[in-house]
Amino acid sequence: MKKRKKVLCVCAQGLNRSRYMAKYLKNKGYNTQYGGATIEAPNPIYQKNIEWADVIVVVRKRLVPIMRERFNIKRKKLIVLDVSDSPLTLFLENRKLHFLDYIHFQEKWTYPQLRKAIENYLPL
Repeated sequence: MKKRKKVLCVCAQGLNRSRYMAKYLKNKGYNTQYGGATIEAPNPIYQKNIEWADVIVVVRKRLVPIMRERFNIKRKKLIVLDVSDSPLTLFLENRKLHFLDYIHFQEKWTYPQLRKAIENYLPL
């Protein structure tokens, strides 16, 4: 029996993008956990989460220095995406998205962008 890879999904707060990515990858057969990289994250990750994981998926490039400062991730396979979940960051790129409420913005922009970005790395 093949062992399922353990994937830790990380965003800033551990509430939206990492949770969505963990659910998405779980549905693809991976064993997943998720959480936030920042110290003030409501759902933070710890070194034990890093040690548990075979692969770490970080949803924003800007979080990688934070991860390297806070955790020992040197021996881990790190996949770095760059998907924002903020309508303000995309205002100039797509004005229609700016006027969506938070939930609809996630459904129309963030979640499809996460799926598209991770597809390049599958299977993990």
